[in-house]
Amino acid sequence: MARISAKSAGLMVDEFDFSGVSNSMDLSFVEAPVDVTAFADTEMTYIQGKPGFTFNVNGLWSTASPNYDGEMFTDLTATSRRVGIYPGGLTEGNVGYEGATFISASPRISSTGDAIACNVTWQGESAPFRSRLIEVNTITCNGSTVEVTGTGYNLGTIAATNTIFGVWRMVEMGGSGSNTIALEIQSENNNSWGSPTTALNFGTITHSTGVSFLTASATGQAGVESWFRVKIQSSGTGSRTFKNYVSFGYYVT
Repeated sequence: MARISAKSAGLMVDEFDFSGVSNSMDLSFVEAPVDVTAFADTEMTYIQGKPGFTFNVNGLWSTASPNYDGEMFTDLTATSRRVGIYPGGLTEGNVGYEGATFISASPRISSTGDAIACNVTWQGESAPFRSRLIEVNTITCNGSTVEVTGTGYNLGTIAATNTIFGVWRMVEMGGSGSNTIALEIQSENNNSWGSPTTALNFGTITHSTGVSFLTASATGQAGVESWFRVKIQSSGTGSRTFKNYVSFGYYVT
């Protein structure tokens, strides 16, 4: 019988791509009931608790690049690590899930003779959201100011009662010289992009910052604009390359 592995699945933690050293991951949502039974009640009484989520990820020992274990040990004392899971892989247009987390468990598990596993459970810190990778691109600077716009995606209108959220991960940087790269997500009511609106502005990353990640959020567009795309502007006198992953989604505020 043939077997198919999830070889295309993608896992990102902050600006790190851990897809190549991870072998299992799952996302669980929980809404634990809260006991509000009073003495006068004739039976147990509960109300719906605040929803939460966990990311469970199993990974293999890696102390060299991408340094999975080293980053996990760092995460033990850090909060708001941005975890992204993309079952179909880190290809532009794919859908996944993003959430801010902190580590609640990080056991090292290995039987004699087996590979050493680094299994991590991230507990949700704020609302997760269903995201779309709307930009996967390497920008090459050429010593002048260059503006590039990505593919537009019709993601539907978003109510003002929702919060739009974007994650910009710069996972690699190469070349030399002095360069900056600024990024924003634009919105429009059709795919002609005659008069785009800046939906989210991430700001600027410089060559001295190195690989990094930024997030941006705003109130939904009140059900007006449904198309979204990325605009990137590079400038400076060097010839740096910047590899970017940009995801976008929204959640109920």
